[in-house]
Amino acid sequence: MRQRGTSTGSATVVVVGVDGKGMGLLRECLGTETSLPAATPYDDAMDEIRKARPNIVITGFDVDFDAAVKLGPRIRQEIGTTLILVAVASKADSDHIRSAMRAGYREYVVLPEDGALLRQAVKEAANVSLGSSEDQGQVISIIGTKGGAGVSLLTVNLAAELSAVHRVCVVDLNFQMGDAASILDLSPKGSIVDVLHNVDRLDTRMLAGTVAVHPSKVHVISQPNEINAGLEVREDEILRVLTVTADAYQYVLVDCGMRIDPPTLTCTTVSDLVILVCEPSVLSIKNTYRRLQLMSQLGIDKEAIRLVVNKYDKSSPVTVKDIEKNLSCQVAATIARDDGVCARALDQGVLLRDVDKKSAVARDLGAAVSLITDKATKVEREAPPPSLLGKIFK
Repeated sequence: MRQRGTSTGSATVVVVGVDGKGMGLLRECLGTETSLPAATPYDDAMDEIRKARPNIVITGFDVDFDAAVKLGPRIRQEIGTTLILVAVASKADSDHIRSAMRAGYREYVVLPEDGALLRQAVKEAANVSLGSSEDQGQVISIIGTKGGAGVSLLTVNLAAELSAVHRVCVVDLNFQMGDAASILDLSPKGSIVDVLHNVDRLDTRMLAGTVAVHPSKVHVISQPNEINAGLEVREDEILRVLTVTADAYQYVLVDCGMRIDPPTLTCTTVSDLVILVCEPSVLSIKNTYRRLQLMSQLGIDKEAIRLVVNKYDKSSPVTVKDIEKNLSCQVAATIARDDGVCARALDQGVLLRDVDKKSAVARDLGAAVSLITDKATKVEREAPPPSLLGKIFK
């Protein structure tokens, strides 16, 4: 969670690469929220930022998109992560939004439509103490390669393993068939649709009024009971939800299902870690290869991806070695196939460990937590105790 200091009044702002029309929109939007200086050219931006020591940098993405994107990492590297970076543009463009996210921009604001979002960002910037450390939570996307891969079941059970000592929230991004809340037998009062309807004024307090809380201390931002077939979700709206949630929790586990849509692409782009879930089958491995290719095209660092093989059975004709050879990707963990335990957990609306904490699937899930907490690239398993004959003939 981001550490915030006491309010310093109005935020100190540096505006970069915004033309005359854009400056007019900014002034109209912000009004008396803060005083806006004249826009600084991209080439002079770093010098101005060093001199002004602002709380927030507003960068125009219309005048020179490439220069705006390159500026983000330079600011992050030299100044640090305490600055709030906001991209402003005259229209929403999916590729530009994802590029802004990868470059470290916290918000992508389309003016004049997103005026409230910009005012909220400036208000938050006024409460950031210069020199304070960034303590924002980690976002972990969990995405399947085919239907039935078990993404939701893995997500909520991994969250439960973390929640004993960490603040954890599950965000259900499966807008068609999301069932994270159902798996935990929760009846949420609100849903992610309610959050999105109020995204322009979303903060951690409003978020707290929406989440459902499981006895394991897992918090869930769920999907509504009804299917929202016509719901259109913008990338910048998802970015805002993830940003605010990461401010409030140490770990944000996002159930992306297996769909490839703007919310999922947005989430995987900004995630600290992407857990790709496949099954030991030819079809699933083929789809996994295609997912990996897409992630490469999106610019997602391969080092941030963890491949997890769910429903794994050592008797399966598709082995871990087969998977690694065909994908040129290391298998980070395997989760044992245990249809009986999983079915009982789903039917009863309880965690896998509450059905049988000694089962292979529960043990594998507990071990897989190290992929998140320790940044492990592969789950290291303890050697089994030697057998009686092994002890005799040692």
